[in-house]
Amino acid sequence: MRKLFLILVAFALFQSFSFSQCNGNEPSPFLGNDTILCAGQTLAIGTPITYDFYQWSTGSTNDSILVSSSGVYTLEAGFIGNNLVLNGDFQGGTTAVANNFTSDYIPGTGGTYGLLSNGGQFAISTSPSLTHTNFSNCGDHTTGSGNMFIANGSWTPNTTVWTQTVNVTPGQDYIFSFWGMNVVNNPNISLLQLYVNGVPISDTMATSPTPCVWTQLNGTWNAGGSTQAILRIVNHSVVASGNDFAIDDIYFAPICLVSDEISITYDPIQVSAGNDVVFCQNEIGQISASSNVAVQNYSWSNSSQGASILPTASGTYSVTGTSANGCTDSDDILVTIVPMDWDIDSVYVGSADCGANNGYVSVVTNGTFVGTPAYTWTGPGANSSNSIDASVWTDLSVGWYYLSIESQGCFRYDSVQVLPNNPPIAEINGNPLVGTYPLNVDFTNSSINGVNYTWNYGNGNSEVLTDLSSTTQVYDTTGVYTVSLIVTSGNCSDTAYLTVIVTEPPVPPVIVPVSVEAPNVFTPNQDGNNEVYELILVNIKEVELIILDRWGIEVFNETSTSPSWDGQSISGVEMADGVYFYKYKAIGAQEELLEGHGFLHLVR
Repeated sequence: MRKLFLILVAFALFQSFSFSQCNGNEPSPFLGNDTILCAGQTLAIGTPITYDFYQWSTGSTNDSILVSSSGVYTLEAGFIGNNLVLNGDFQGGTTAVANNFTSDYIPGTGGTYGLLSNGGQFAISTSPSLTHTNFSNCGDHTTGSGNMFIANGSWTPNTTVWTQTVNVTPGQDYIFSFWGMNVVNNPNISLLQLYVNGVPISDTMATSPTPCVWTQLNGTWNAGGSTQAILRIVNHSVVASGNDFAIDDIYFAPICLVSDEISITYDPIQVSAGNDVVFCQNEIGQISASSNVAVQNYSWSNSSQGASILPTASGTYSVTGTSANGCTDSDDILVTIVPMDWDIDSVYVGSADCGANNGYVSVVTNGTFVGTPAYTWTGPGANSSNSIDASVWTDLSVGWYYLSIESQGCFRYDSVQVLPNNPPIAEINGNPLVGTYPLNVDFTNSSINGVNYTWNYGNGNSEVLTDLSSTTQVYDTTGVYTVSLIVTSGNCSDTAYLTVIVTEPPVPPVIVPVSVEAPNVFTPNQDGNNEVYELILVNIKEVELIILDRWGIEVFNETSTSPSWDGQSISGVEMADGVYFYKYKAIGAQEELLEGHGFLHLVR
């Protein structure tokens, strides 16, 4: 059973288009090609062809709609022929014969409350209030002043309210429609339904409990091999009080249906410039933009291009990213660069005799500080725990001493060496210092004033040499190795350090293939072969499968590792042979998103 929602019946009652049967050559609507929009954009979609009615998947009955969200939008349109019902507006007179219908209801016989005092009786009049003292004063649906069918409702279910037989063309589609309303303010309302040749073709319509509110009910029917249609409006209500109603503008006419759909997708681009940052003036500060999709180009407010830039001044930096679809998104980042209007002018050092503690270090700065700077000296050596918070440090042994000066959270650094008289100076180099195992490293010794050279390679190997010979070591496990060379001359010594970093060889990732294949036909005819419709999945973790009928109504929806449809609707009714629309979303083994849609044939 197919359902058209609010067909423009009022229009069809007076339109002049007429035909006996659709010939298959009716012009189809074209909504355009599937489209990708950018955030904030809207798109008006419609068809250049003029039809008698329009029914969109959004519920709109206009000839076009304005789209502002992703989705598949379907238009079902068509042409409506002339009304085949005689006196469907009850203007033929005040009797059933005069209006060419029959009914299980009998004409009103009168009583305490007027003509329709008793249940199961009807009258044709211009207002319900003229037939029963408790009925409301309402106008008919056609003009507001004409006739309508008014009933004191029967409480016997499946009672035929109105029936008429018309000739039809085999194979033709038809629409059957009427308007109904409650005539008394009572929640016990009538339950009306459309039948053709003894078969219901619509849902059951509950009239509004508020009187005088006209509501339309319609359904569509295909004549198949029939040459006549027995049209019936049936009341299913079983309540004895309040089941009182009126009907008007009964309509039965041939229709031709055509449809098209368009998929609208929104580009999901989102660009981030990162969190606000603070840099010191002497730092090389980099900011980098990122996006949730591949970006063709990043453009910054300072005219720079590319994902990363090096800001040179404080301020707000804006970045705009452009996706492959030409859509853009922007973000801002606040960069604060702390000024450093001061520097280390010079560092002084005094030599010390080898083994004596009489060296010293001191610093002179220039520029303007905000507040009082903090001086910190450490040494001797980079890993020494000895330190002093002062600009001058005296009585020092030989070795390297390291200086840091902090102001407003920004630092400048320097270092100086306290040397003995003719001290040895250790200097080594290694190549390569970073690599995957097994890593062969060649070490060279460029030290001066040395006599003995003690190597410690950090891998458990060490040796003592008396010359500047080069050496080689193999590092066959991952790790960070500290290599040291101690150069001695008499009671004086010096040490140099290198770091060797060894990593594992890269392991190529394992990519498993994923795929989704959708069959185009299945035959749920109980022969044990091809009984269910299911997707052919390769390395899929989860899939959502949705089946829609040709009018866009969802008949199946399942999310699982392998959903399958047995040809029944969600409510368990066997679906008819024909073409159905499927769409799916699948998650692959590597979290890939695979989407698709198309048509399938159900053949029993």
